[in-house]
Amino acid sequence: MKKRYRIALAACMTAAALTACQGKAAEPDASAAVSEKTGTGASETKEKKQGEKESSGVFESFTAQDLDGNQVDETIFEDAELTMINVWGTFCTPCLEEMPDLAELNREYQEKGVQIIGICSDTINADKELDEAQLEKARELAEQTGADYPHIAMSGTLVDTLLPQVMAVPMTIFVDSEGTQVGTAYMGARDKEGWAGILDEVLASVQ
Repeated sequence: MKKRYRIALAACMTAAALTACQGKAAEPDASAAVSEKTGTGASETKEKKQGEKESSGVFESFTAQDLDGNQVDETIFEDAELTMINVWGTFCTPCLEEMPDLAELNREYQEKGVQIIGICSDTINADKELDEAQLEKARELAEQTGADYPHIAMSGTLVDTLLPQVMAVPMTIFVDSEGTQVGTAYMGARDKEGWAGILDEVLASVQ
C-alpha cells in the first residue's frame, strides 16, 4: 500500500468512532473546489468552508474507468434525475459500513429517478496509474458489502480534478442529469435514515 494510503489507514484505525477517514491532504485547486457540509465527526479542511464555493463542474465532462475497466463519462448521469456520488476508500471503515444502506437506497429510490454511484478513491498508485491489486480489493469489498450499484475507479480526468479535493472519505456529491453539482458536498458517513432525508431534500430541489 502506498504511503498516502498507509497514512489514511492509520488515521482511520486511531479514530474509529469518527464518521470519516481523513487521508493526506492535497493542495486545493481553486478551479475545481467543491463546497461541503460535514456530518457528525466528519473531517473538515482549513482550505474550504461550508457554502463558500459553488459547483466546480468536475462531473459535467469527465472520463474514467469503472472497476472492471469499462470506459465511463458524463453520460452515466443522463438517465437519472439525480445521482448521488459516494467517494469511498478501501481503507475506510465508515465508508464500508454505510455501503449496505446505500445499496438499499439505490433500489428504493430508483423509481424516483435517483441512482447511486460509488467512486473508489484509492485505486491508483503514486504514479497516478491504476493499481490492479487495489481494483481487485475494491471489487471484493463492493461485493462483500452488497454495494451492487456502479463503482468508478479514481482514474482518467478525475485524478486531476476530483482527487485533489478529497480531503477525507466518505465524501458525497449530488449531480443532476447533466453532471452539474446540486448543493454542497457532504463529508462523513450517515445511516440509512439520515441519507434518505438528504435525498428527499436534494431531489425536491431539482424537480
